[in-house]
Amino acid sequence: MSVAQEIVKQGDFLGAKIIDSPPSWFKTSFMDFSEDLEEADNKGRYVMIYFHQNGCPYCAKLIKDNFYNEKLVSKLQKYFDVIETNMWGDRNLTDWTGKEFTEKEFSTHMKVQFTPTLVFLSPKGKTILRLNGYQSIEKMHASLDYIADKIYLKQSYASYLNKLKQNKIGQLNPHTIFAPGPHLLTRNKNSPAQKFLAVFFEEPNCTECDSFHAKLMPLKQTQDYLKQMQVVRFNALSNEKLITPTGKRTTAKDWYEKLKLTYKPAIVFFDKTGMKLFEKMLISSSIIYIALWIMF
Repeated sequence: MSVAQEIVKQGDFLGAKIIDSPPSWFKTSFMDFSEDLEEADNKGRYVMIYFHQNGCPYCAKLIKDNFYNEKLVSKLQKYFDVIETNMWGDRNLTDWTGKEFTEKEFSTHMKVQFTPTLVFLSPKGKTILRLNGYQSIEKMHASLDYIADKIYLKQSYASYLNKLKQNKIGQLNPHTIFAPGPHLLTRNKNSPAQKFLAVFFEEPNCTECDSFHAKLMPLKQTQDYLKQMQVVRFNALSNEKLITPTGKRTTAKDWYEKLKLTYKPAIVFFDKTGMKLFEKMLISSSIIYIALWIMF
């Protein structure tokens, strides 16, 4: 096992915290999601599945800050049935198609990569929205409104959020590691690039973005690994023109939406041929070890 694999093995956390039991207002479920969806639909609600894991500091923050916020909880209780499941748990459950899983098998089936993850379901079990990682109270209010007000029926989530922030002004955090534009990122098997590609998406006046640049970007390990890649950064709200790794002409905000990202800051990794490897929230030092895992 490599150093990177050892560091990112399941269940390991830097700064892990003990998570209190889920709030009492969470739904007590028999873990038969077809029944849960039917019951929620009969009450005019949606099902929200909360994926967590033991020792997850951002799960602890979500519970402490969000799930005990009076206004947010009032909205959740009015429009949603919230069901928790442990990403590595062994409880048995049945999904809306009748398939049986353990919690950890279901998490894999749902492609949950990190916690907390919130998945909002339609009455038929279709994923309306997936929120990866901790969500600020402000953003969570907007997300709940997006579903409760049925905005999802006529507008993508990224477009909805960008419209809310269309008058947001300010500058991105400067850093010399980001290659200047214009960004012509085309790469393929016939003309591979010399380095892996790391694409950052941020926005102005973003608390999470500011925190990342203050706490993680200055780390020598972060710099050492990122310097071995081609690193570019976009304002996810902007109309900056670019060419994607697949050769498509687009803008930063349209590419962000096409990638179906739901958070900022975010980073998307591509290999030397332009194949997307995976995406990751930039909220913890695990970004360092993911970069190491990619490269080695």
